Amino acid sequence: MAGNADIFLMANIEAGNGVFKALTYTCQGERHGGILMGAAAPVIVTSRADSFEAKVNSIALASLAAMGGKK
Repeated sequence: MAGNADIFLMANIEAGNGVFKALTYTCQGERHGGILMGAAAPVIVTSRADSFEAKVNSIALASLAAMGGKK
């Protein structure tokens, strides 16, 4: 895939989990975070192996999504 992606859309959580783990493994050192959209509120998706920064990024993404992108 060429270019930079800001968001990846997956058909289900299983597909998203596989893609996210592959990206995390191949893109070591890149900033990332994960949230699940489509529920009543954004769901923070982390792994036990995630770094502290990845967990904070996921919390920040979920907070922004819950506010509708407003600052």
